[in-house]
Amino acid sequence: KRLPKFLKLRKSFEYFHAMELKNKIVWLTGASSGIGEGLAYALAKEGATLILSSRREDELKRVAAAIQTPTFILPLDLADTASLTLKTEDAIKKFGRIDVLINNGGVSQRSLAKETSIEVDRKLFEVNYFGTVALTKLLLPLFIKQKDGMIVTITSAVGKFGSPWRSSYAASKHALHGFFDSLRAEVYADNIKVLLVCPGFIQTNV
Repeated sequence: KRLPKFLKLRKSFEYFHAMELKNKIVWLTGASSGIGEGLAYALAKEGATLILSSRREDELKRVAAAIQTPTFILPLDLADTASLTLKTEDAIKKFGRIDVLINNGGVSQRSLAKETSIEVDRKLFEVNYFGTVALTKLLLPLFIKQKDGMIVTITSAVGKFGSPWRSSYAASKHALHGFFDSLRAEVYADNIKVLLVCPGFIQTNV
């Protein structure tokens, strides 16, 4: 007797979730493959209007072609923080508002700490941490003005617990937790929500 009631409750939550995303403007980085590509399809299915970003414009066009809802392709490189100001202006100008930022773009690493050069450490932080934080900070004034917005940052299970072969990657993801946990408290009064997502191992091209 409990099962039908549970299914009914689940469908209510699914309906509420769909209503929350329908017609929302969602800016998604790292949208050309992997988790980002999967998120693009899932968000489009829920009726969101998407801004798709990554370095590879051809791959973004491929993803956009498979989506039925409105999309805006906005190539960017998170390592080039100087270019992100104009990219943010372009994103805001296109729709007049942004409701959700999903920080999904990033690079991975698999090597022992003793064999990993400091240049690799810096590259991981430039993309995974500094690029993500820079883009978030550029969008914050709009969210504060709107008194509404959501920032979703995809980190990793190793952003909570370090593991062998992932020292530099884990460090960059740990840093995101420090920043966004603090930011969540700072923007709470502005009705801005901050969510950290920590996937485990996922089968992607990476």
